[in-house]
Amino acid sequence: SQVAFHAQLTHTIGNLGIHQTIRFDSVLLNEGNGYSTRSGVFVAPISGLYVFAWTISDEETHCMKYDVVKNSVVLTYHISDAANHPDWTVSSGTIVTRMNSGDRVWIRVSDFYKCMHYVFGTGHGTSLFVGYLLNGAVWTTVSPRHLRLPNTY
Repeated sequence: SQVAFHAQLTHTIGNLGIHQTIRFDSVLLNEGNGYSTRSGVFVAPISGLYVFAWTISDEETHCMKYDVVKNSVVLTYHISDAANHPDWTVSSGTIVTRMNSGDRVWIRVSDFYKCMHYVFGTGHGTSLFVGYLLNGAVWTTVSPRHLRLPNTY
């Protein structure tokens, strides 16, 4: 079965708390219904190898430090930092991870350093979160006594 989602932020959110989940509120694609706009969390509907990618934009003079989390374990940490200078900043990343059915992935505010934690959103992909199943798990067990090898002589 196909599993893929593409969610983006339609408005700017600010003053996010430590470990607060970023909820991307506009879903453009949600094959397999794994992503929830209410929680901001993707839940794997089937086991397999998944790819996740994101872009986080930050307004001028603000910064955002965030984690990509799987089942409460930080997979990666990123900074989008325009603090103390009048320009915009963007950070992006991609990860590949094996997931079991029911495993969860989300993006949250990091507890590393202090920051104002703003995320800029316009609904045009300035801040987004996507993921898809690269390869589903196929569990096959074959007993050696059932194997028939071709004649080679």
